[in-house]
Amino acid sequence: MRIGFVMSTEVGLKTQYQNWRDGLTPDLGVDPEWITINWWKPGGTVERLPGVPHKVKSMVRSSLELREGITRGPFDALFVACGIVFRGQSHLLRKQPYFMTADSTRRLLRGFGSLYGKGDSPIPLMNAYANSVQTSRLRGARALFPWSHWAAESMVADYGVDPKKIHVIPPGIDLSKWTLPPRTQKDGPTNLLFVGGDYYRKGGDLLMDWAERNKDGDFLLHMVTRERVTPPNDKVRVYNGLSSNDPELISLYRQADAFVLPTRGDCYSLASMEAMASGLPVIVSRTGGTGDIIREGETGFLIEPGDAGQLAERLDALLAAPEQRLAMGGKARRDAEERFDVNKNIRHTLDVMRSYLS
Repeated sequence: MRIGFVMSTEVGLKTQYQNWRDGLTPDLGVDPEWITINWWKPGGTVERLPGVPHKVKSMVRSSLELREGITRGPFDALFVACGIVFRGQSHLLRKQPYFMTADSTRRLLRGFGSLYGKGDSPIPLMNAYANSVQTSRLRGARALFPWSHWAAESMVADYGVDPKKIHVIPPGIDLSKWTLPPRTQKDGPTNLLFVGGDYYRKGGDLLMDWAERNKDGDFLLHMVTRERVTPPNDKVRVYNGLSSNDPELISLYRQADAFVLPTRGDCYSLASMEAMASGLPVIVSRTGGTGDIIREGETGFLIEPGDAGQLAERLDALLAAPEQRLAMGGKARRDAEERFDVNKNIRHTLDVMRSYLS
């Protein structure tokens, strides 16, 4: 079965792309063609055009890469992980059967407003057209693989997709990289880990405020983010420049005692799955599809976005209960093995695809 995998290297989707490339082994009976969408080519002809906005250059670059990749067909099917790249090029999608995976829908993303920098056009006709295009694209797929039930419900309610075509399968993570280190009760400060490139949207400032108010507490807060932020005291360590599946990043997970992500808005959370695989209890905001990840009170806690009081309450509870942290972390790892093993989820996805193509 020859499949063209249309996958993006942009932040948030790069990990999914890397995990699929590593997990799609020859024994699965697939001849993959990787149509990798890099949204920027340093020094490229498009990128050097004067007076053209960066966003336009990025769109042109992605369009060129898509067209070049499609010419390497024909394919028995396409597996599309970034549907937006087909903007204005839906005819390329319809040349063969296709399947789509997504963590959200256009309408759900618009619901986050400025947090994702997405908004409706001031021209109603443009919004109607964009919604019509996504409706056609979703309905035209042989099957859809939303990451969460939140996204699945939008596909049905907002775009009229047949529920029988929807199969909720999380993207999964590489459990051979995200292993469970020996975890026992230990002396010394509790290590809390935050991983969020978009510092404000991910709630990094809320954690910093908490750390500043609790400067006498017995903890260390490790903050992994793109932004250059100043620690409020010696309880906080900041790490910049770490990429997905980076050995140093994995080491921080292994050294941590709990994972905290008080995000204001997220479609899903790969970082929370990585934390669970590392045997960590997770505190994460209930937003988008994150409610699918955590088993409340068993593998972690869900808090309301922006609720500093609830965040402090959950942090204080975990800091005061090392036995509970270990127990929840053990359950989190077992849950990750059951639901978030990328190799299992790849096999499941391919089995579903074959059933539609046979």
